[in-house]
Amino acid sequence: MKLHAEKDVWQEVRNAERQHGDRAEEQLARKINDLTARQRFEEASFWSAVAARLKELHEIKFPGSSVLPLLVNPADSGRSS
Repeated sequence: MKLHAEKDVWQEVRNAERQHGDRAEEQLARKINDLTARQRFEEASFWSAVAARLKELHEIKFPGSSVLPLLVNPADSGRSS
């Protein structure tokens, strides 16, 4: 599986927060689910990495508020794929 450049991942985290605000996690989860359904797994992997970093950031900024564990496989959040 392709490793994603951290600077690219974090740039998309910032973009997601800027564009979607407090709904960024939900929007990313929808995007990942859509890409997976269309069998675009490499793109889904990249956006899963973005979602994992956003989740980590939100756990620091807003403890207990993350919705991603309900929508994205929590086992993926520890991977750097």
